[in-house]
Amino acid sequence: MATIQQFKFKNGSAGLIETVYAAIRSKSGKVTSKDLDHLIGNKQDVRFAITRLTVQGRIKRIRGFGKVGIEYFYKDIASEPSRSKTVVEPEATWY
Repeated sequence: MATIQQFKFKNGSAGLIETVYAAIRSKSGKVTSKDLDHLIGNKQDVRFAITRLTVQGRIKRIRGFGKVGIEYFYKDIASEPSRSKTVVEPEATWY
């Protein structure tokens, strides 16, 4: 089985993933795949880049209301500050 780094685009440009990621990062939560198709051009490469970014955990697919009904939007989750769960223990009282 091939790893993510072994996949190459048809035009040999691995930078296309970063281009798609930059577009998603700039409009995080407000960009659809149709918008990316218009921005990048090649529909198959955009779908492949979205799949790779989702598998890598850099973007997340969110369902929401769009112009024509329910649409899927892409949100950047890699550059968000990580939330760590803090456990607050109650103070011990001595009687």
